[in-house]
Amino acid sequence: MKRFGPGRHNQLHEGSLQLRIARLNWGDLIREASLSVLRNPGRSLATVLGTVLGAAAFVASLGLGTTLNQQVSSAFDMRRATEVLVEPESDQTPASWLDQTALARLTRLNGVVTAGRRVTLDEHPISRTVDLRQSGTSITVIGADPAAVRVMAPSLTQGRAYDDFQERNASPVLLLSEPIAHKLNIGRIGVAVFLEGRAYTVMGIYRDVARRPEAMAAVIMPYSVATKLSGTTAGAAANHDVLIETAFGAAQLIGTQAPLALRPEAPADLRALAPPDPRTLRNDIESSVTESTVIISAAALLIGTISIGNAATAGIASRTQEIGLRRAVGGRRRHIFLQLILETGALGGFGGVIGVLLGILVTCVVSLAKGWTPVIGISSALGACAISAVAGLLAGLIPATRAARIPPVRALQR
Repeated sequence: MKRFGPGRHNQLHEGSLQLRIARLNWGDLIREASLSVLRNPGRSLATVLGTVLGAAAFVASLGLGTTLNQQVSSAFDMRRATEVLVEPESDQTPASWLDQTALARLTRLNGVVTAGRRVTLDEHPISRTVDLRQSGTSITVIGADPAAVRVMAPSLTQGRAYDDFQERNASPVLLLSEPIAHKLNIGRIGVAVFLEGRAYTVMGIYRDVARRPEAMAAVIMPYSVATKLSGTTAGAAANHDVLIETAFGAAQLIGTQAPLALRPEAPADLRALAPPDPRTLRNDIESSVTESTVIISAAALLIGTISIGNAATAGIASRTQEIGLRRAVGGRRRHIFLQLILETGALGGFGGVIGVLLGILVTCVVSLAKGWTPVIGISSALGACAISAVAGLLAGLIPATRAARIPPVRALQR
């Protein structure tokens, strides 16, 4: 057997038998991946379908969850405590806490929208005629100044509420609720009813009140008229109180400050009643909705990732000969690996974009059908695209690793 010396060996190594290591730059890698994706649109569509559905479910779940959160917040804001009632601790409390100076101090508090005086009298017989032989209907009488009427906020169906003019002049006018008007057989304003033998003109009829539902079973008249009717001076009876309308969420704070503003020399003589603020319940509901939305969205995206992984595995199985040919002409394992995960990453990102658009469309359609204002976070949409691309990369790791390990000879024999 003829042996070559060291010199001849070096000549062969440096000559025609010299082997060059295969190289693949990023431009070639991107071009090859793009051609592979575009050359088989059916296979690419099957691969990207799971990501489209996952991203669409992700964005739709987050969008609808955020929209629902907004609706919950708005509903709770509309129902948050916005009223405070201040009343004396005993009948011996001086009447100074009801004068205009005390009310002026109260209305200057930050968070007070309006505040007014009210007095509730015992039931009085009210009738349509002055004939004493006919028994009238006994109804509770509420005296309220115009500010207190605004706090109660009656929904007038006829007429209007009295104003400061009627209050200053103690005009004999009153407001009736629809049930009381129906009971008295009154269907319009301008008619007279008689209370304690005195005529009162019906100035308005209301269907409902925003606050103090006890007004639905009573008649409302000016505060100055009611105090004369009671035969007592203002503040002498325990059934005098002050109604306060507050800004959203300020009821608890005003409840602690109102007695001090009305009676700074002895705030303990007064007590303020404020309904509890449902902020804790609102936060709990919002937190539960958010957590549920995130879990559903993550599950949808995980399903999309598994789907794209399965589709990529099936696609690689059909490309075994192509992979073997690439290996046979000098393609290295890492070239095959990088190209395949780049393909799945690109498909994942493309599917994410399509899915985001589909999710936004679903969110808008459902919100408009329910009469809601759709709320979609830009960060959520961009995040879904990025997550879809990353999911595509992760889903291609195992199939790409398996493909890179396929021996060229075995691949070409298939």
